[in-house]
Amino acid sequence: MEQYKKLKILSPTLREKERYISFKIISEEPVVYSDLESVIWSTLLEFYGELGMSQMSLRIVKNLYNENGQTSVIKCNNKSVPKVIAGLGLITRLGESRVVFKILKVSGTIKSLNLK
Repeated sequence: MEQYKKLKILSPTLREKERYISFKIISEEPVVYSDLESVIWSTLLEFYGELGMSQMSLRIVKNLYNENGQTSVIKCNNKSVPKVIAGLGLITRLGESRVVFKILKVSGTIKSLNLK
């Protein structure tokens, strides 16, 4: 039988620091999550490229999307917050309707975003 080595866990000082960006979508028509996700990924990928996207550690938090309030949360590392905010500002259309992204808050934890 082979001996399996346990993976070493990175110490907290070596880990990437995360930030959560809460934003509101102001649009002419209701926005569907799948359309929102695809337009964010395609716009940021086109603007920053694959290398830039991989350095951002970008994730869209699916279960925090509020269809009624048109709000959502994006998770990224702390060094790429200005890049993500600038990338969201580049998005002007979602399908046929015009959209604007309004940044509500940037935080280190989901709990402190006060998603009510």
